[in-house]
Amino acid sequence: MAKIVLIAEHRDGVLSEGTLELCKATKEIAAALGADAAAAVFAADDAIANEVAKYIPEVFSVTDAKLAKYNADGFAQAAKAVADAQDVKGFVIAHSYDGVDYAAKVAMAIDAGIVSNCNKIEADGATVVATRNTFNGKIQEQKKVSTDKFVVTLEKGAYDVEAEGGAGSVTAVAASIGDIRTDVKEYVETMAGSVDISQAKVIIAGGRGVKDGDKYKEVIIPLAEKLGGEYAASRPVVDSGWTDAARQVGQSGKVVTPDLYLAAGISGAIQHVAGMKGSQCIVAVNKDPEAPIFQLATYGIVGDLFEVIPAMMENL
Repeated sequence: MAKIVLIAEHRDGVLSEGTLELCKATKEIAAALGADAAAAVFAADDAIANEVAKYIPEVFSVTDAKLAKYNADGFAQAAKAVADAQDVKGFVIAHSYDGVDYAAKVAMAIDAGIVSNCNKIEADGATVVATRNTFNGKIQEQKKVSTDKFVVTLEKGAYDVEAEGGAGSVTAVAASIGDIRTDVKEYVETMAGSVDISQAKVIIAGGRGVKDGDKYKEVIIPLAEKLGGEYAASRPVVDSGWTDAARQVGQSGKVVTPDLYLAAGISGAIQHVAGMKGSQCIVAVNKDPEAPIFQLATYGIVGDLFEVIPAMMENL
């Protein structure tokens, strides 16, 4: 039977949460297409493959010293090896920095159509129908894949995280990894001493309405710490130097999908919304009752954030 295969994403021996979302997505896509769900892991050994097998029934493992660190050439060659060894109808890849880097190379290697930055994949008979955002999320468009094989990249938060359960099989796939044109020397963390906000479950974000850097530090950061979460910001806050660029949420920043996203003094420009619209619960605090953020919010508080947030702190 044809297989829909996700390509696992990992770094320093740790599986990404995005891969667990791909597990859920791949199972749903495979069921819709009447195919089997599987995963492919490209690494120096089978450790990550065995971890992925806890979430999906079949895992194809390509091991090579050249795959110890992510590189686009190696991943594309490994994906081609899996496609040659198995009846692969489609590859599912995270729309991450790495995924965007190599997805098109995979599509070229297996002669497949590709649709990137998708938030839903459906089936029209045997045809794949991908839904994606355009014009900064103002429009949802659907694209049908006319090729026999397909590659899709899925945005973070498009699907839920798959729960661990069972023990899938791990099958070795032989691959001769050729020339690698890049050499990864090291990964430089831009958020030293703090977690990546894209992985945070609680985010408190401040916008232009916070007024200045001192107030941002006095109001936004303490609430984030009180709730055990991370603080973030809209682009104007970052441009003003009130916090690090690594904490920017939006089209030109990070895409986040926390359980709770509190937006304080953020109007809700479409560029910012593109980065947080997948949050489970959105709480907006803004003194402008017409602010666009209220159209998206689960709960909206019309009021002065310098009164509302201290009141929240007192009651926590």
